[in-house]
Parts: sequence; structure tokens; C-alpha cells
Amino acid sequence: MILTRYLLLLKRLFKKKSYIVMLLMVPLMVLALKGVSSGDAGLMTIGVYIPGEDYASSALKENIETEPDSFRYIFYDDSEKLIADVKSQKLSEGWICPDNLDEAVEKIVASGQTDEKVEIIIREQGLSHLLGMEVLNSRVYESLARQMASTYIADKLYKGNPTEEQQEKILKTFDGYEINGNLFELGYLDDFQNQNSDDTNYIMMPLRGMLALWLLILSIAASMYYIEDQQNGIFIWWKSHLSIARDFLYYGVIMLIPTIMVLVGLKIGGVSTSLSREILAIIIYDFTLICLTNIFREIIGTVKGLGLITPILIIASALLSPVFIDIKAGRTFQKLCPTFHYLYSIHDDYYLKTLMLFGMVLLIIWNLIHKIRS
Repeated sequence: MILTRYLLLLKRLFKKKSYIVMLLMVPLMVLALKGVSSGDAGLMTIGVYIPGEDYASSALKENIETEPDSFRYIFYDDSEKLIADVKSQKLSEGWICPDNLDEAVEKIVASGQTDEKVEIIIREQGLSHLLGMEVLNSRVYESLARQMASTYIADKLYKGNPTEEQQEKILKTFDGYEINGNLFELGYLDDFQNQNSDDTNYIMMPLRGMLALWLLILSIAASMYYIEDQQNGIFIWWKSHLSIARDFLYYGVIMLIPTIMVLVGLKIGGVSTSLSREILAIIIYDFTLICLTNIFREIIGTVKGLGLITPILIIASALLSPVFIDIKAGRTFQKLCPTFHYLYSIHDDYYLKTLMLFGMVLLIIWNLIHKIRS
């Protein structure tokens, strides 16, 4: 009889257009991110103007051509055309190199400054442009490191005045040392690491956090459905000696399908880790969210009131949790957010335990509030 009521609840949910719309958000979110991440432009389209034929200019051009990463590069023969395309938003940003990049590198090594610089042309500041600057720095640094090593060796071996033949030998020796393979390997602290984690597109990285926030929205929506059913008198015929257990299962039915969709979305998005770890973490996260939103329901008690606090909760969770960026300051406040614990619990047993502890504390608070109200 009780099982039948929960099955009927699930059936009623699929008759609610709002519930269907919320479910459709997951595949749309995953497909949208995958579409952007697999597009030709990747994160940014960068215009590049390299007029010089010197070693540093040629090395930079070859580096960009052979290792484009997730950016799309377009080479220009005219710097004015590049600037015009940045202005018209055909390009995310532009890189304009000096006529002789070798000379600029030599001056940097010799005196620490140069008038001839690589210019980065942007329309507005943003995180993507900071990333672009770091990428450019890393590519130019290869030529800078070559010149620094050459100057150092020439100073030690030839007192800073090598012959042309000796200088050529130094550079040839430096170029002969090549690092084969990647010097760095990504790994997590626990055993639940994704073997392909280093190949995950960075555009897909926020997916887990976005889906976690989506589950938070669903849990608040479950409270709204509960209040509506309570106002319609459904619980008059659905009494229980353990009303908290009844309410918990009510929320659990609403969260069941979305939770499965999140697991599937993480897998399709390429950010999923061990299946057992994913299931364990998301079950504890759901448990914590149910306790939290029941507390809000008990205290606020109206659909309108829950609707008013929803944007505040989502914005606060997005800021306090590492959904897009991890803000190290204010850890005390961050630990008051279930999403923070969940996102860290995927690769850290400590936060899996704190998430469970957080959920148990919320359950006790919910039980106390429920008894007081009763």
C-alpha cells in the first residue's frame, strides 16, 4: 500500500510540465557544453601576426601550428586587419609580434627590458584572456630559455665573448636536448581517479558543479511540490507514525530520476570517475540536500517564500563552491555549503565524511524543528 503511494507520486510527477522541463535541462546542458568544447573555435579564436623570419619568430609560429591545444589560431599578414577583426568580434583576441622577436628576446635576457614587445589585443578583460596570456608566455618562453642558456654558457666558457662557431655550437647543443613525452602527470590523492582525467576538455570541467547546483534546485522544487500536496490534503490519507521517514521518501522519489540523469550526464560529459564512488557521493549529497530543504520548508512554509530564497541559495552555492573557480579564502563559510563538500568528496575521502556528517547534523536539526512545530 505504501509502495503504491510512492509509485503514484512518481506517476504524478511525470504529469507535471515543470518537472519534465527540469529533467530536460540535464541533457541540454551536457550537449551544449560538448558542442562548445568540440567546436572548431574551442574556447577562443586568436589572430596571430608574426612578421619576422628570425629563429624565435619561426619557433613560435611552428609551436602554434603543431600544438594548437583547444584554441583556434588564424595567421594574419596585416596587423591592421587583425586589429579590425578583434574590434568586430571576429576574433577573441590578437597577438602581434615585433619584426624581430630574436632581438627582443636578447634584450630581455641582457637587460631585463625591451621596447619591442609582443602585443595582446583584446576588446574587454576576462578569465579567458588571462589564460591566453599564460599560453602565449609559455610558448615564447622556449626561445627565452634558449637565449638565457646560451648567454650563461657563453659567459662561463668563453667569458661572454664566444666566436660565431662557438656560439653556433652552444645553440646546437641546447637544441639537441629534447624532452620526449610529458614531464607532468595528473593524479589525485585517492584511488578513485579518472584514468583519462588529463584529457578532459577544460570547458567540461564546470559540468559537475553545474549539475550539483541543478540537484539543489530540484530539492527546493521537491519542497514546493510537498507544500502543494499538503495544501491539497494528500497527507490526510497518508499518515505515518514516522512522518519524517515518510517525508524523506517523498523527496527521495522526486530526486531519484534526476540523480540517475546526473550520473549519466557526468559519464557522457567525460568527467565521471569510479562508478561506485560517484554513486556513493551523490547518494550522500542527495541525503544532505533533502535534510537542508526540509529545514527551509519547515521554517518558511510557503511556495512563494521558497521561490524567493532559491536564487540566493544558488548564487551563494556557486560562489562558495568550486563550480567555476575555487576561492581559497573564507573556508569557514564554504564548509556551510553542501555543494562544496560534494565537489571535493569525489577525490577526497575526508570531504566524503564531512558531507555525511553535515547531512546527519541537518537531519537532527530538521527532526528538532519538526517536533517543535508538531
